[in-house]
This record gives sequence, structure tokens and C-alpha cells, in this order.
Amino acid sequence: MALDYDGTLAEISADPSRALPCPGARDELTRLLEVSAHLRIAIITGRRLEEVRRLLQIKRGVAFSGLHGLERLESDGRVTAPPQLASYVPELDKLRNWLRAKVPQNRGFWIEDKQFTLGLHYRLAEPAEAAVLCAAFEAYAAAETPRLKLMHLKMLIEATPPLANKGSILREYKASLPASYITAYFGDDTTDEDAFAVLDPNDFGVLVGPPRPTHARFRINGPSATVAVLRTLAGALAN
Repeated sequence: MALDYDGTLAEISADPSRALPCPGARDELTRLLEVSAHLRIAIITGRRLEEVRRLLQIKRGVAFSGLHGLERLESDGRVTAPPQLASYVPELDKLRNWLRAKVPQNRGFWIEDKQFTLGLHYRLAEPAEAAVLCAAFEAYAAAETPRLKLMHLKMLIEATPPLANKGSILREYKASLPASYITAYFGDDTTDEDAFAVLDPNDFGVLVGPPRPTHARFRINGPSATVAVLRTLAGALAN
């Protein structure tokens, strides 16, 4: 079982640093690990590993991948990243300088700098002003940092190296398990479509949130529904 964090285990928050998991999420994930010796759980998120681990507070038994697959927590506790990331630093620095110069203060915008990804949040900005700034951001990135990939998320545009792909890391997790294993992936945002797309016919994807075009086979209403599914599954495996 692999799950996104924001919008899947936690409600979307205007302050991501305070986006705690929904009540019961931590307990049900822990209970699943206790009742099944065969289940493997992975969290695949756009957050930094250190941040999602701080929020989720599960110390053992769960694999973590952050920055859409650019960071990975190894079994020995090391955090690893693809060596190719270093080649993208000059373009990330150029885009970082543009954001610092162009994003106005106290207008509802927020720059999220995660070293190897840069995000422009506009959830609290006036819509017309946000549309102009986002268009300028996209135009500059296309012209000056063409090797970076722009991802359009929930009230957020994020620039990343093209190595960032939740589908790639999910494929690696799947390859490390016996072929008989079935994979379930839960996610809410457009980046989760990469993960849904690599699932096999016997696997299943679960879209968390409102209906939209998706590769997922199933849909539930939100993070609280994710917790309900985890609770039901833990109860079934315990019997």
C-alpha cells in the first residue's frame, strides 16, 4: 500500500507546516503494520522527507519517498537522492532568484524552497493577480530554465527536475516485492496520476477527493475516507 500525504492522509492546509494527519490516520497505519506480516506501506509525497516524517510520527515499518521521488529513506536510515540532481542546480538557482525578485510580499503568495524543487503557492492571493504572476512564472521557466518540469498542483506551481516522478518510485517499490503482491495506491493530485499509471491490472488506484479524469479505478471523498478504509482493512486483517 502506497499513499500520498497532503490531500490523502491530511487535509490541504493554507499552512503546510501545520497539516497534521487526519485523526486516526497514524493509529490505523500503525495497526496495519501490527496485524499483517506481509503488508508493506510506503508514503510517496512531494514534501521533504524530514517534514512528512515529523508530521506523521511513525518511526518504524514505513518506507518514505519525498520530493515526488527525488528523496528516498533507505532501510539503514540514510536519505539518498539521484546523483544527476546536481546538474540542475544552476537552473534552480536562476529560478530561485527570479521568484525572490518578482513575488510580492504580503499579497497572499508564498515561495516554498525545498532545495531541489521550488514552489509558488497562491492559495491566499487575489485570483487576478495570481493569474498574472503564475503566467509570468511559467513564461520565465520555459524560456530560461527549460530543463525543469513545471507541475500544476492545488493552488501551487512547482518546478522540479524531470527526475521527479511518483510513478518511477512506485515502480521501484513494486519491483522489490514478490510478483504475487497486489499494490494499492491512494492519491489526490495530478502528480499521483504518474503512480496510478504504472499500476498493473491486478493492482488498484484510489483517487482521494472530488471526481475528475483519472487513471485510478476507485474514488473516495477525502482524507477522512482514507482513514475509514485503513480502519476497515486493519479490522479485516486482524480477524
